[in-house]
Amino acid sequence: MKNFFNNHCSKNIFILLFLLGLCVSLCTAQSENLNKEVIENDTVKLKKLRDNTFEFLKNKDTILFKSLNRELFNLSSKMRDTSALAEYHWNKAVFFKEKGILDSCYYQYSKAQEYYEVVGNDYYSGKMLYNMAFVRGRLRDYTGSEILLFQSISKFESLNRYKSLYKSYNELGLVSTELEEFDKAIFYYDKALEYLDDLNDQTIFKEEILNNIGLIYQKMDAHKRAIIYFEKALDSKNLLEDNPELYAILLDNNAYSKLMTGDVTNLPESFFVALRIRDSLGIKLGILINKLHLAEYYAFAQDTSRALSYAKEANLLSKEVFNPRDRMTSLKLLSEFDKPNKSHYLKKYIAVSDSLQKEDRRVRNKFTRISYETDKYVEETERLSQQKTRIMIGSGIAILILSLSYFLIRQRSKNKELMFEAEQQKNNEEIYQLILNQQAKLEEGRLQERTRISEELHDGVLGKLFGTRLGIGFLELKGDSNTLEKHESFLDEIQSIEKEIRTISHELKSEILSTKLGFMTIIENLVKEQSTIGKYKYSINSETLIYWDEIQDKAKFNVYRILQESLFNINKYSKAKNVRIDFKIRDKMLNLTVADDGVGFDVKNNKKGIGITNMLARAQRLGGEFSISSEVTKGTVSTVSIPV
Repeated sequence: MKNFFNNHCSKNIFILLFLLGLCVSLCTAQSENLNKEVIENDTVKLKKLRDNTFEFLKNKDTILFKSLNRELFNLSSKMRDTSALAEYHWNKAVFFKEKGILDSCYYQYSKAQEYYEVVGNDYYSGKMLYNMAFVRGRLRDYTGSEILLFQSISKFESLNRYKSLYKSYNELGLVSTELEEFDKAIFYYDKALEYLDDLNDQTIFKEEILNNIGLIYQKMDAHKRAIIYFEKALDSKNLLEDNPELYAILLDNNAYSKLMTGDVTNLPESFFVALRIRDSLGIKLGILINKLHLAEYYAFAQDTSRALSYAKEANLLSKEVFNPRDRMTSLKLLSEFDKPNKSHYLKKYIAVSDSLQKEDRRVRNKFTRISYETDKYVEETERLSQQKTRIMIGSGIAILILSLSYFLIRQRSKNKELMFEAEQQKNNEEIYQLILNQQAKLEEGRLQERTRISEELHDGVLGKLFGTRLGIGFLELKGDSNTLEKHESFLDEIQSIEKEIRTISHELKSEILSTKLGFMTIIENLVKEQSTIGKYKYSINSETLIYWDEIQDKAKFNVYRILQESLFNINKYSKAKNVRIDFKIRDKMLNLTVADDGVGFDVKNNKKGIGITNMLARAQRLGGEFSISSEVTKGTVSTVSIPV
């Protein structure tokens, strides 16, 4: 009797749920019929908008383009057409690129890439990543550009898009060249040539990569090797007719490398031919580079007036095209050619260098903000996608229950177990993937920061030191021979510092502490040099228990920098007569103490400068501690402890 009752109830429930589902289906079908005509009309209108917007963009009709693109956005949003929204942002990116507003261009490309990623269009997503990398490269964020290019390559490789792979590896070569990673750059250009061999595209010129490889050797001062590549490209048939811009570039680069080797054959005629071609095409950046090369040629020919004239023209043109780096080059040449105005040009050189650094930092901060917003958007999209998936699964389960409820009741316990196992497996996979992603981001951030610091040292501090050295060098000092010899000695010391900063810049990228001398010898040399500047006596005490060869390079490197910064502060502020430096090791901790008998200062009322902040940061990064104690007229003691 009990079984009969249960079976009878189950059948009634099944019938009730089936009728409920049938009613829902009828209502949904009626609603769909009412909206079908409207949707079809909107679809036709959307297609026309997409086609017309692109045409007006190509024809550079700004007013109609903006109007239609706004309509495209509104209709795409209404229809929730993600591909059309991506196209809207792509159109805006191209518009801003043509206007030269690269930061807005980058933002629009990033929005388009988000939408293409959502719809699973890997090809267009990869193209947006490539375009974003291109913009970052032109704004000198080379590390960020490199990361985006690798992401685009991973998408193009799975789709066998050889032309896109060629362009990506070519851009990687350009980025690596700017990062002075020349071996990597040549490798990427060779990869680009491999993909070029698989293409039959007459719009792509192999000579472009030959020129890029030649430029690498030019940067390495291997000008004879560079000439081989330039002339190989120039030997191509019909290059002048097919691509006069590239021909002018090759002709100018080849002539410059010849000049650097002292071979003035066909000079300056080659420079002038390239200049005429670029002038006829209206390529202002090329004209600027041509005039810089002509200035150097006439300086070599000892025609100072013409060299100065071309340098001035290049300087004016660099302002017009807003090219700070070439402007710095022109200012450097002007300081060499125009002796009476050296100081004026050097001040401008330093000002442009400072503004360039500030702009680079601003751009990097903006890119970081856009990347953060993109990550937040992707997270929100994934969350909504998961929510949508859960809703669809729930709806499917409900429909399945309507048709197979009796069967599901009998199989309920078994299905619950299977669903639990599947969900558990999915969760485990997601957790594992999140861990991998987090590790990758941490490593990526570390490398980006090292590269950024390297670039700041190389492009910023080094530029300022160079300008300062030149300025001091051009001062007309009077005095006895001993004073003049010291003046020359200090100039040599600044030049030595420049070399050291350049070495540090490269070491930050390679993660190698390059030392050919013993560590204590390096320390003694440092202290000896600084004591000569500060005019104080010094003593260095190091326990025999310290085995420097067994201490990690990272620890020694940071100890050296902390000591260097302490000595700089002593020379600058303390007026000390005696300095004592002690190295001790206690409980696996390396302790450095730097004490002087100078004027001291009030630690509580004195704000921490960047030097002290840097020393503290170096110690903390190694898990150590840094402290400084001082009293007015009683000297200063700096102490650092680092685990070894």
